[in-house]
Amino acid sequence: MKPRVAVIIINYKTSHLLGKLIDSIKEITVDVSIVIVDNASTEETYSELLMIKDARLHILRSYTNLGFTGGINFALKYLIESKLDFKYFFLLNPDAFSNDNLIGDLVQILNINKDAAGVSPQVLYLNGDPWYTGGMIKYNEGKVVNHSIDEIKCNAQSYEVDVFSGCAVLFDLSKVLEVGMFNEDLFMYFDEAELSIRLKRKGYKILYCPQHKIFHDVSYTTRKISHLKTYYMTRNKFIVFNNDMSLYNKIYFILYEMAFHLKNMRIRNVFYHIKGFYDFKRGKKGSMAIRSLT
Repeated sequence: MKPRVAVIIINYKTSHLLGKLIDSIKEITVDVSIVIVDNASTEETYSELLMIKDARLHILRSYTNLGFTGGINFALKYLIESKLDFKYFFLLNPDAFSNDNLIGDLVQILNINKDAAGVSPQVLYLNGDPWYTGGMIKYNEGKVVNHSIDEIKCNAQSYEVDVFSGCAVLFDLSKVLEVGMFNEDLFMYFDEAELSIRLKRKGYKILYCPQHKIFHDVSYTTRKISHLKTYYMTRNKFIVFNNDMSLYNKIYFILYEMAFHLKNMRIRNVFYHIKGFYDFKRGKKGSMAIRSLT
């Protein structure tokens, strides 16, 4: 029997992209189901989802925006309740494109590396330039770097890195459930680093596979340095790394980001940068738009 893999895609007003993405998912060695979570999109975008014809599809609808982390957990709870015996799940951004039998090849890597919880392929911009080549965490700076190319290991089938790419990653479902799924306090951004850290503390590895590649239209849903991205990147940086960052790097980051946005006349981003840090200090978590009850 082929291993069962659930492909999880979080949709927020990106249904027009999903036809090509779904068509790109062609697998031979694994049995794939595609779970799309509509994250409180409009009626129009939800209707577009329902028009996609593919026997592998499971379309779930949330009437509130759960964020990236909450949307994934919503799908994972569905997998558990469905009792369809999924051993793996594959996260894939709606603005990415898969390759033939990519998922099956990644499953083989996890089967070989029993102590690994997840594996990401190389992620390329649409023009072929590398975007993710193995993630590295700089704890003292509270920074996640998407380029940690190891020239010695670059020809290996896979090797261990600090953090996976949320754009494309295959997980062992049981290991993610063991550490408590994705952190909904973050909503979106820095969730990859936070989950990677928890998995590693449990003794599991995060792998990078340079021999397999996908293409990604990076930050399609939050492009143009949106105020939302500014807010969550600032707040969540401190939620995840506050105890690791030096005082110098904390001050430098706050001032540098303010100066960067002011220089480019992004006054709104300056406000949300400050708000992100202020909300961290007062313990606000989850969605920016919803008052935290904790």
